Amino acid sequence: MNAAFRRWLPCATLATWSAILLTFCASGRMKALLTPDFRVGAVIAGIVMGLMALVFLLFPADANCCSSAECGHAFFRRSTGKVVTFLILLLPITTAAMFSPSGYSGNVVKNRMAITDASQLGFNPRSGQSKPMEMPLPTKDPNTTPAPDTAQAAPTPQSAPPSPTPAQAQTSAQPPAPQDYLQRTPDGHIVAEVLDLLYAAQDNALRKDFEGKPVELIGQLMPDATNNASGKRFKAVRMFMTCCAADARPVAVLAEGESKVTLPEMSWIKITGTATFPVENGKRIAVLKAERVEKCNPPEETMLY
Repeated sequence: MNAAFRRWLPCATLATWSAILLTFCASGRMKALLTPDFRVGAVIAGIVMGLMALVFLLFPADANCCSSAECGHAFFRRSTGKVVTFLILLLPITTAAMFSPSGYSGNVVKNRMAITDASQLGFNPRSGQSKPMEMPLPTKDPNTTPAPDTAQAAPTPQSAPPSPTPAQAQTSAQPPAPQDYLQRTPDGHIVAEVLDLLYAAQDNALRKDFEGKPVELIGQLMPDATNNASGKRFKAVRMFMTCCAADARPVAVLAEGESKVTLPEMSWIKITGTATFPVENGKRIAVLKAERVEKCNPPEETMLY
């Protein structure tokens, strides 16, 4: 019996962990748990555990320590101890895989307090243009003999370049058009994320790209409890993740429509409107003046990074 436990329990444990990790990665559930940088590690860990399970299956191990009377693992030498070890390793991850939700609930957003100010994320706005660098003047060495002055040499006569035609002069006088780095919809709306508008509220240069312009934004609907006497204000929430689900924080942009939105909490919505950045309570904030609010499917990446 002990020999069977020594062979099959490690094999089953490693195989289960491998199957859960690889299934989460293949089904997309890992997107809500890890940032893209760490997902490759999860795939590698799942493959390695699967190979280790195969090794245990093909090459039975001889656990001399736990078979010897001198071993200090008295409990784990018994069959009961091996089963308990097996359950300790498997029950938590199996339960989490079967019963954990694939997304965050409204209670999580309320408990973690949705962030509407980019400064709470450690964002420091740019303080304007940097001062040009001043090049140090060369110092004169009294022991050095000055070089002969050749600046007064007569220039070699050259023929004057031909005068440009009027069409060429008009073309050269026009400055090159600035490159638009913003993604837009076929209707010309700027495709924005919640973080874009939060950062724009704190950065003068970035704010010029969005202020007063049509914007399309996707988020999850949550009511707003501050400065909302009319009930027409709500939040578009996304979860911002730095490393993994443990540090995920909700970030939100305020939106204000012509009427109260009646969709359920945490519904995925697409907001089309105009980006504004008013000053309220001494702080500049982002408020999306919504012209249209409609239910939509969640984006491929539900988290922001």
